Amino acid sequence: MPEPRHWYLVMYDVSDPKALRRVQKTLSAWGKPVQYSVFRVRGTEREIERLRFELAKLVSAEDRLLTARLCAGCAQRVSVQGRDLAPFDLEIPSCHKA
Repeated sequence: MPEPRHWYLVMYDVSDPKALRRVQKTLSAWGKPVQYSVFRVRGTEREIERLRFELAKLVSAEDRLLTARLCAGCAQRVSVQGRDLAPFDLEIPSCHKA
């Protein structure tokens, strides 16, 4: 049985402009932006650990990274006021279906 995939919110506060661009580029490859410094990512626990490892190599000790897993009910209750940059697609992408 494959490892379950969950929604995660990844938030960051990075002070160095060069590191900030690298973090944004990395997160853009993994997920979609919700706000300027908040991305949504869908993955397994193992994939998210790999992402956290990649991000940790890009930031300094003074910077902050926060990863929050959303349960299915929480993901369904996400609301955005204003322009929605990347709406939550609650369907599992076909490449992830067993």
